[in-house]
Amino acid sequence: METLLKERGIRPTAVRLLVAKLLSQSESPLSLADIEERLDTAPKSTIFRTLTLFQSHNLVHSIQDGSGSLKYELCHSHGHDSAHDMHTHFFCEKCQRTYCFKHIQVPAIELPEGFTMHSVNYIVKGICDKCKS
Repeated sequence: METLLKERGIRPTAVRLLVAKLLSQSESPLSLADIEERLDTAPKSTIFRTLTLFQSHNLVHSIQDGSGSLKYELCHSHGHDSAHDMHTHFFCEKCQRTYCFKHIQVPAIELPEGFTMHSVNYIVKGICDKCKS
């Protein structure tokens, strides 16, 4: 994690390393509250500033899934090819969990001339397989 942060121009502090490690080990995007709960010894304001810093250095991207809170996920391209990180997310309306479907790419989007895309927030909503059973 330390090398990854340094490559992105981020000074590796203890909290930054913890947040990066947590995000890298998570199977699904995490909200600020999720991260605060799992890193209960770290100050909440420091975690928020860390996420903001990571986002400004393209180390994480945020997802608005309709739950009312942003979810954060480590970028796999680490800022080199943001199109690689544009994948489908699924929001379960019953359990409120957001799933990452990295294998399902966002459909091609043709914008009018002069428009430049920086990111896509592609959310499919419904009921997950666990809640359906």
